Amino acid sequence: MSVAFFRGQQLGPKDLHICLANDADYPINAAEISYALYDLTTGREVLLGVPRRDPANDSVGHYYASIVIPLDANIGDYRLRWTFRETMGGKIHQVAQPFNVIDKVTSGLVSVVNCSEAALIRSLRILLRDNNPDRNYHFRPPAHEETIRQFNRVFGYIWEDEELGEYLIRSLDMVTAAPPRTPIPTIDILVRDYPEWRTLVINGAMMYALLALAINWVADEFDYSIGGVSLSIEKSSKYESLYQTLKDQFDSQLDKAKATVKFVRGLQQPRFGIGIRSSFGPYVGGGVLSPRQFVGF
Repeated sequence: MSVAFFRGQQLGPKDLHICLANDADYPINAAEISYALYDLTTGREVLLGVPRRDPANDSVGHYYASIVIPLDANIGDYRLRWTFRETMGGKIHQVAQPFNVIDKVTSGLVSVVNCSEAALIRSLRILLRDNNPDRNYHFRPPAHEETIRQFNRVFGYIWEDEELGEYLIRSLDMVTAAPPRTPIPTIDILVRDYPEWRTLVINGAMMYALLALAINWVADEFDYSIGGVSLSIEKSSKYESLYQTLKDQFDSQLDKAKATVKFVRGLQQPRFGIGIRSSFGPYVGGGVLSPRQFVGF
């Protein structure tokens, strides 16, 4: 069973470690030893950083990975692979250690994302230009210094998968509640029954994503002037402008999508006739207007 570590956690001697011993079960140091980190969160083994990292050695035969889990590390499965030789020129041995990275806010709870949700999150990240930070972000501050030191990715993602998933759910609620009401309780049902509405839901999620950034920048923006040098950082209005543009597009798409929903509104007919209409039906009883009374004979 793999162990789990929080984002930003400093790993020590009792975390990702290995103990080497000879045939007599006495601890020995290796002639050569290194380790490599791999990201498995995408379903494939992706090397993180350099392939040969030097471990810390606090006692004979005991080695451990002294690293800091990056603050923007992907949530999910990882693997550490040890490579070592007992003697110079000897046989190379490898040992793999699986582990998980979780968000401290979740208190160890792992969110389950199915294939449909993962596909929409990926599409949403692409449309938000958040799929390749190193290529798309040229003027953003780099990620935490420990991330730069440990990994080869300089810029981190703006939105986490958990956040994008929440935006998709909120957008789906808006589509469902818009008249005429169209119950779509999950992303799976959306993909199965209304695949042509995926773009609509993604656009709605983009609105929430941009609104979240605008809220952040309201707190972060500032304006000052010292010694004739002025500095002004203000982005919330730009995100609000993008939000309004997306909202107009979302509302237009929503109206067109709902226009395709078929519904019939008819008049409710009583089961038993009352008054004059009773003379034309089989339900005629005492106290009800009869055909004779109706014609005036």
